[in-house]
Amino acid sequence: MEDEIEECVRKKIQWAKLPANVKKLLGDSSKEYERYIFEFSIKNQLRYRGSLVRTVQKDERKYYETLVHSSIQRLMLYPYHLADMIVKGLRITPFIYYVEVVALLIELEKSYDTMPNFTAADCLRLLGIGRNEYLELVAKSRSLGRRGRSKAIRALLPRVPLNIPMQPWWRIELGYVLEADVKPLGDQERGLIDLLIDRGSQTAGTLDYNVVKTLYRRGLIYLDVPITAEDRVSVPPLKGFVMNRVAGDYFETLLYKVFVSIDEHTTVAELAAVLQVECGLVKQAVSLYCRLGFAQHLQPPRVPNPHASWRTALTQPLHTQYSQISPLTFNPNMEEEVLQMEPVLMKEPSTSKQNYQDMNDASSNSGVKRVALLFDSTLAAYLMMGNLSPDLKTHAVTLFEVGKICDESLDSLLMELDKVAGDPEIEGEAARYLAAAACLRRTLRILRPRLRPLDLLRCEALHALGAPQRSRLLQHKYRLAVSTAPLCREARAGLAAGSLPHIGPAPPETSTPWMRLYLYHVAGYGPPTLLLKKGTVVRSVPRLLLGFSRLVVAWWGAESALDGAGGAPGALPAAAALQAANSALRRGPVLLQAVGVRQPAKLKHVVFPPEADKSPETSALWARHAGLRRLASRLRLSRSVGYVTLADIGVKLLICARPPPTVQLVAPRKMKDVCGMAKPISEVSISSTESGDKSDDKRLQSPIESHFAVTPSTDSKTSSPANGFTTVEGGQLLREELDNLGIGDSRSKESLPTSDDLVPIHSSSTSVEDLKDKSKDWRSKESLSDDTPTKDFAKVSSIEDLKNKEFDFEKDKQLSDLLSPAEESISMFTQLSDKLTEMAEGDSGVDTAHTDDEACKPEKWTILDLQFGIPLFDEVLCEKICNCLADRIAEPELLDKIKEDNEFLCSDVLKFVSQCQYYPGEDMGIVKRGTLVPLPRKNLAFENGRISEWSGK
Repeated sequence: MEDEIEECVRKKIQWAKLPANVKKLLGDSSKEYERYIFEFSIKNQLRYRGSLVRTVQKDERKYYETLVHSSIQRLMLYPYHLADMIVKGLRITPFIYYVEVVALLIELEKSYDTMPNFTAADCLRLLGIGRNEYLELVAKSRSLGRRGRSKAIRALLPRVPLNIPMQPWWRIELGYVLEADVKPLGDQERGLIDLLIDRGSQTAGTLDYNVVKTLYRRGLIYLDVPITAEDRVSVPPLKGFVMNRVAGDYFETLLYKVFVSIDEHTTVAELAAVLQVECGLVKQAVSLYCRLGFAQHLQPPRVPNPHASWRTALTQPLHTQYSQISPLTFNPNMEEEVLQMEPVLMKEPSTSKQNYQDMNDASSNSGVKRVALLFDSTLAAYLMMGNLSPDLKTHAVTLFEVGKICDESLDSLLMELDKVAGDPEIEGEAARYLAAAACLRRTLRILRPRLRPLDLLRCEALHALGAPQRSRLLQHKYRLAVSTAPLCREARAGLAAGSLPHIGPAPPETSTPWMRLYLYHVAGYGPPTLLLKKGTVVRSVPRLLLGFSRLVVAWWGAESALDGAGGAPGALPAAAALQAANSALRRGPVLLQAVGVRQPAKLKHVVFPPEADKSPETSALWARHAGLRRLASRLRLSRSVGYVTLADIGVKLLICARPPPTVQLVAPRKMKDVCGMAKPISEVSISSTESGDKSDDKRLQSPIESHFAVTPSTDSKTSSPANGFTTVEGGQLLREELDNLGIGDSRSKESLPTSDDLVPIHSSSTSVEDLKDKSKDWRSKESLSDDTPTKDFAKVSSIEDLKNKEFDFEKDKQLSDLLSPAEESISMFTQLSDKLTEMAEGDSGVDTAHTDDEACKPEKWTILDLQFGIPLFDEVLCEKICNCLADRIAEPELLDKIKEDNEFLCSDVLKFVSQCQYYPGEDMGIVKRGTLVPLPRKNLAFENGRISEWSGK
């Protein structure tokens, strides 16, 4: 709604010519449209003349007063593009403006972090008030009385601006000058004012620097930084930038978009075309960069006959001096060292010519498309938090705020990385940050010589551009995107790379628990895992997680960390894990995994493609491990780079012989349809006179909430252990006993219960082998083995199904959900060695005529995760992958295959998510991919190679 109205205001469409739909949005009220025009113009700091606001507000002076007051209240940047009206008309210079901003914050006792980033940086440049100085001023203001507090606060603030850096190509404009302002001036100052009155603005380099500085600090002149459409600028590492907060106003948003898009080979006009923004707005943004010292003009306008005083002029800021507050009074006789920073000599003309020549040489290669190395905010945060070196922190701020470091600036970054990478004194938590710096250094050293020019791009900054602008930027400048790993969920590297060939995570689901389930489904192998939807309550340790003392809880919004060493990250004791899971389930879905029997799992990282690591151990693992081979085949890992994380969880798990090609969830059936009406125990009995076998005189247990009790309430020789755990010897003995309790063919029909009764789960009247023999011909894909412990055990057929030898398929298929006491009571650890053949036969969707003995062998190393891209936590691992990547990229035909592989992976993961959301036959279609990954609609469980819906047990 607002976008349509804003577009009409920008196009200066009068009320009479507004489209009918826009009028309807405004309630057919012209007054509402006028109100919207005025608010939009103030919010976006539009110039009065030439905009639609002049038809609404007739008083131009009052409009600018309102604009300035509103901008101060919003803590916005000084509107330098309106300086000719605000300085000359209202006599409000940038210095006066920021004094009001700081005074407002002190009066309200707001935190310094309340000030937006660019506003704080400009305040620091003009007033010299940083974070520490602001805290001192707030402390002094609290001792002031209430009466006259506002005036007293302003008395604490500086009265003159700092001696700011000036460039000789800037323009000098005359401000608001009164006769009283001219009287204390000297002859040179008066002569310059007369010159500006007679001839208009002048180039600063042609005037006496000392006179210009004096008039500027008195507020009688102001500076203009001219930028044309053909200008090019470079953005060096940021110095003097203040990291507070993002306000989100129109100009700040544009500043960040220009930051990540600009480079020294792109003109202002080309940048405006890429961003689809008015060229005038881009000029304003670039002009502010040059004013604040965040950008350097590569070919500044030539200054004819420069004045000799500019040879010792302050042209570059010394940000270490900015922490000092300027004096509260202006004394022209005071020593310059007190009022200003040390001067920086201008470059000699020969040096400038050399710079121009270097720039021209670089621009000759501007047509070569670049390679984008994508990273996320975690890397920038690690380089900042580590305090590894001040200069490295400057580059980290650039990586975070600008969102990019171009190839031309990577030499200085590599110099700082070289300094800290070999520091042996860094220990503790800082060593974690040092590892990220060392891996980044190794990556740039290997890739840059072969893939030059190479730019570092932050994924979140690319997303801030918007899809159309991001697509135009990438197509215009880049030919390939390579991602680091792991990436946080906000990175969405696949979307950030757009249509470029991308070596990294393709689908957005890679940073969510969906990807882990997908990997386990493809490999037919993985740790017991639960994916629980929002609102689920776990009241006890689920069956498939019994026996594990360490569990991992990963909520939907969890961020990946650049730390792959040590044990499984986030492993908690079972009790603490359940408490954390229930707490997180109130806010979103949770992934619950078993990662240790007695202690957290040990991790091992295996690089791919397999040939990237020539060590015999890794080669043997790829050849032996059936799960890894399936991943390599299905995900086409031979044409990509990354690593697989394996975990030793303390117990060997079986690899599914033939994992099902698709996920088929079984719709739950009502208890009445499955079991009939359950009767009380007193009414359900088997008379000893009706049976010739005394062992049949047993009472049946009624199903309660579709769940048979694990520990029977009656004593029975066939009862399960009370604690749910068994030993290998006990399991073997139980199986032998059950095999000896077969039902003879000579049993009379009178010995069978009536049709109203239920099948006795803990009765000895039926053995496992009998059930297998009777159901052999009609057995469905549902297995009788313990491969699916999450099935509803109460879904059994009535006893009428067992009376006749000829089974009705529609009735007898319900027996497929039955689990015998032998299979239910034997724990997962005993089944591994005793039931390999039975599991292979009972695999859902598996052709039992074909068996893979090698695939059925238990594996010590469990597949835990897979990441595409270059790891930034292990330098050895990083070097192997970078070397392999540099060799592969030399093959041009590989880039097209990478795009095909990414498209296949995106569609395959999306199909998998769709299968996990709906039952077969349900009208689901394919889940559409958007900016948000779909949340799970059902509780899912992965165990023994298959994904099924978790029954809650």
